[in-house]
Amino acid sequence: MRGRFPTVGDRVIGIALGVALGIAVILLFLFLGSRNTIDEPSISGGTTQTATQPATIPGQSAPKPPKQSPAG
Repeated sequence: MRGRFPTVGDRVIGIALGVALGIAVILLFLFLGSRNTIDEPSISGGTTQTATQPATIPGQSAPKPPKQSPAG
């Protein structure tokens, strides 16, 4: 007995299932695997802004403001 050769329809179904499975794995990782990160993804529509601050090097003082030149 010979095996049945895959037809074009079988191949299309296989490709579609592979793409769907790949997208499902990516979405599962995105929404379940990154729960405790700073930029946690959400689909609730709520926008939260996070304020960023410049990095500081330990032992270094804060940057000094630029000197103002005398007017005139």
